[in-house]
Amino acid sequence: MKEILIDKINLGLIIISFLLACLLPFELFLFGYAVLGPLHYLTETNWIVDKNYFVANNYWKYLVVFGAFIYSIPYVASLPFVRNALSENITQLLTVKLSSYTNVLMFLVFINALVFLFTSRAKAFWISLLLTILISVFTYTSEVYVLINGLLLPTIIHVYVFTILFMLYGLQKTKNKIGKLNVSLMVLLPLLLFFIDTDIFSYRFSDIVKETYVENKFHYLNANLAKILGVYDGLKFFFYEKVDLKIQIFIAFAYIYHYLNWFSKTTIIGWHKQLTAKKSVTIAVVWISILICYAYSYRLGIVVSIFLSVIHVMLEFPLNMITVRSLLFSKNLNNS
Repeated sequence: MKEILIDKINLGLIIISFLLACLLPFELFLFGYAVLGPLHYLTETNWIVDKNYFVANNYWKYLVVFGAFIYSIPYVASLPFVRNALSENITQLLTVKLSSYTNVLMFLVFINALVFLFTSRAKAFWISLLLTILISVFTYTSEVYVLINGLLLPTIIHVYVFTILFMLYGLQKTKNKIGKLNVSLMVLLPLLLFFIDTDIFSYRFSDIVKETYVENKFHYLNANLAKILGVYDGLKFFFYEKVDLKIQIFIAFAYIYHYLNWFSKTTIIGWHKQLTAKKSVTIAVVWISILICYAYSYRLGIVVSIFLSVIHVMLEFPLNMITVRSLLFSKNLNNS
């Protein structure tokens, strides 16, 4: 069966991803985020759009596009040539004040995806939209709100938690031992890090790797995970502390396998079937253009691809909800 073959391939991908993450924790993440990430955004977005967004309500796509567009503005406004073209007050408004509300956008889209799981009525859309805005008015500055909606939801929850949930859903249908092993490894390998002595790897990170990681604020995720785990009081990040290294290994592993898992399942979910010759060329051109931007400046690559990154996370929310519902109530995804 092709499902068993794919599970065998994924077993290898899980092990390889973890080993590479142990050997090259920062380098692997930066490579995967720049090279595999954009191709994943483009191909998954194309697949979700062709699946009618997994939502019956037409307002959904407009909410997502609007949310991703507004979310991207602070990134674009942070580019030096854009900052120079704008007044100081406008720059401050777009890069600081507006960015403080991007967490609200993620929350709005997420809650509406949950609502559309039960109803597609326009009235429900507007009511849920107003309620989430009202809730956000009183909570958007709270630490928990910012941590979940602004940091964890589009990162670890998206690339790690939902990946495991998708694997569990697939296991509902195949029930094969290799699939069970894969899910177990996804949970156990990060726990194995508690018992690994990182000194055996003799890490030496180049200045460009460290500068790229910090200048693009990737370390915020590390610092917050360390705080959640009770490692430090406050937000702290170090390149060579053992705990920080283990956190980075986990992050690199989660991201790189998330990408590889998607590309390995073309025959299972058939996302490649929606790729016409025209679409394939378009995706290839956009992807290569993004890679050129990353090669010129890692920051420019992030800014150019941030809209695609955010919109693919948001567009996936309904599928995430359907998967959770299927796992809880044993319903088939295709009948949802």
